[in-house]
Amino acid sequence: MDEASSLIDAVFRFERAVSRIGNVRLRPWNMTLSSYTALRILANQPHLTLAQLSRRCYARPQTMTRMITQLEKRGFVVRGAHPESERAHSLEVTKAGLAALAEMGSAVLKISDTLNSVLGRDDIAAADRQLRQAAQVVEGESRDEERTDRQ
Repeated sequence: MDEASSLIDAVFRFERAVSRIGNVRLRPWNMTLSSYTALRILANQPHLTLAQLSRRCYARPQTMTRMITQLEKRGFVVRGAHPESERAHSLEVTKAGLAALAEMGSAVLKISDTLNSVLGRDDIAAADRQLRQAAQVVEGESRDEERTDRQ
């Protein structure tokens, strides 16, 4: 296996490990790491549409619809009229959702603490920068190939 393939394998393994431990730590709140992430993004960027939130969470719109419906049933999210679109709904975190985020935050932040203890701040910043740069290049290649396929 070459170095790039090994890195891809490591990234997938890391993503699965973070998802697993996140889901375990969020079990007392009956939440998944994906739901927590969506809630956290909405808390930081209120009034997103479902489509915008789906893109920010790297989730399919159908998956995000189910997730938001569950968060709405729990009183963590409300849908309202979007200020810029008649057709889209605006999503917003409720006070109960913000309170739940605050409770869950310490459990989820333990993942960051573990990573900081293993790699350190400088290594994390470098890896973050390099992985984001690589993702942009690969995403660009993907868009180019999709355009070529449509022609």
